[in-house]
This record gives sequence, structure tokens and C-alpha cells, in this order.
Amino acid sequence: MVYSLLFALPGTPVLFYGEEIGMGENLDIPGRLSVRSPMQWTAGKNGGFSVAKPSALVAPVTVGPYGAEHVNAEDQRYDPDSLLSFVGQLARRYRECPEVGMGDYEVLASDAPAVLVHRCTWNPFGGGTSSSVLVHNLAPAATTLTVHLAEVEDGTEVLDLFSGERHTVGREGRLTLDVGGYGHHWLRLLLPGDRRLR
Repeated sequence: MVYSLLFALPGTPVLFYGEEIGMGENLDIPGRLSVRSPMQWTAGKNGGFSVAKPSALVAPVTVGPYGAEHVNAEDQRYDPDSLLSFVGQLARRYRECPEVGMGDYEVLASDAPAVLVHRCTWNPFGGGTSSSVLVHNLAPAATTLTVHLAEVEDGTEVLDLFSGERHTVGREGRLTLDVGGYGHHWLRLLLPGDRRLR
């Protein structure tokens, strides 16, 4: 949920290298350099970072539960449920939905106080309008919420960009959703003239 929120909020999402695979800090390295341990590319020697002797590396490799034998890019690259796969999917959705990075941002009221709901809308140079609703549950308990989407016609379809599920906007622009504990949704409104993600 936190990584989804990072990509969904206004501004440019920034990740430090290794964060996309869940690399941990190496607290054997003093100060702020603890986050600058060699990248863990594989489970092999020195995490695939270098074939040099460990003593010749620019910084010591991380060992233990966050060491390369447990956390590395090669293993996660082929695992569809890995953090790397999820962050890659987030980056693709962010690129496919210019309204998220460049559109107007509006916080929407909902009947679930622990859930942040906002809408991003982009209308470039009078072209087709793109609009997405982003939902983040900041609580550990699952909930059902209803949000009102102003100026959205009844019956408009909404596509969940991660699950592929479709929802329909009800009467007076009401959209009702289930969201898991610490869950999230990126919902693309399928508006007239915006056929890219249908």
C-alpha cells in the first residue's frame, strides 16, 4: 500500500536502488552509507555485484535474512508475486495514466474515515479527458466504502488497473468498493474518447 501511495500522490515517485526488491540496510556500515551496500543482483558470490574478493568491494555485502541468498533481483524477476514485479507494475500503470502524474488532484469524501480517496483528471490541450480514482486504506481492517464522483454519468464503467475487475458507477455518481486492510485500488474511469485501457 505504501508503494502504491508513493506512485499515486502528486510529485515524482523516487526509489533508492535496491528498494524495489526490498533490500535491507547493512547496519555494519556506519552512518548514512548503511543504505549503500552493493546491489544484490543474484544469490551468488557478492550478490552478483562483483567477482572481486569480498575485502576488495567498495562496501561489505549484506548478510542474514536480507542477504543476497534471500533477497535478489534475479529470483524476483521471475516471480509474479514479488515486490519487484509489483513495483514494475506500478511504474507501468503510472506511465499509462498521465493524469496520475500530471493531472489535477482532488481529495474525495467517503464514508470510510481511514481510507484516502483522491481523483486525478487530465485534459491535455482539449483532447480526451483521462480520469482515475485512487483508493488507499490506511487501516489494518478491510472495509466497504461509497464515494461520490461528481459529473460522472450513472452506468460509467470503472476498470481496476491491478485486478482487471470492472465496477459500475451507480445513481448520482456513487461508487461502492471493498478494500482490504492496507489495500489499494487504482480505478480508471472509462470515459468517452478514452479507449486506451479498455
